[in-house]
Amino acid sequence: MTILDMRSEDCHLRAEEERNLSSFTQRLIEIAAVSAGEGAGTSITSALNTMRLPAVSLDPHGFVIDVNSGARALFDNNIKIRDRRLFIREVEARALLKASLACDRSKFASLMAEPIIVQRREKLPVILRVWPLCGVAHEQDVRWMVTLNALGPKPGPPPVILAKTFQFNGPESKLASVLARGAPLQTAARELQIPWQTARNQLKSVFAKTQTHSQSELVALLMQIK
Repeated sequence: MTILDMRSEDCHLRAEEERNLSSFTQRLIEIAAVSAGEGAGTSITSALNTMRLPAVSLDPHGFVIDVNSGARALFDNNIKIRDRRLFIREVEARALLKASLACDRSKFASLMAEPIIVQRREKLPVILRVWPLCGVAHEQDVRWMVTLNALGPKPGPPPVILAKTFQFNGPESKLASVLARGAPLQTAARELQIPWQTARNQLKSVFAKTQTHSQSELVALLMQIK
């Protein structure tokens, strides 16, 4: 196989992953829309928030209707709500968002939601996608859902879930939650304000209870827990 063939295969795999991700996210939005339709006082964005998907809902004119807490946590000077609209400081990304919201929804619905990469000052980018709500039960005024994915370390699984899953005690579950982000043991000890030797002893116990033998193996296991 030549280098060109390898690159071609890699591009094909990436495209396939992109299609799978797009299809999966679209399905989550459909499920959230149904949940919102059936649950009194529940919006689509709130339903998506329980699925850990930061989202903003827009009306046909592009005005913000609702924002979930996951999306609010990402807002800063680079991305925020201004004058009832989703504002992006970067000019190119802002133009792409405007063009997406101006699309014919009937045509847009048949296409994969193209990612809009929002570059941020002194931070990693945010991947933003615009989803038309076509053929899905939803709040009457909602016409677009915008999802946001901030690149960078994600919070580890909740300590209470880890404790129940692996029979960790309190300190072990907190340590495991920090380590699940990929943080080194020394960083975890500093963040939890415990001596490094204490963290090391807790890690040995975590290894035993999870039947793992290295931090990389432990992280791979812990991050399967949603």
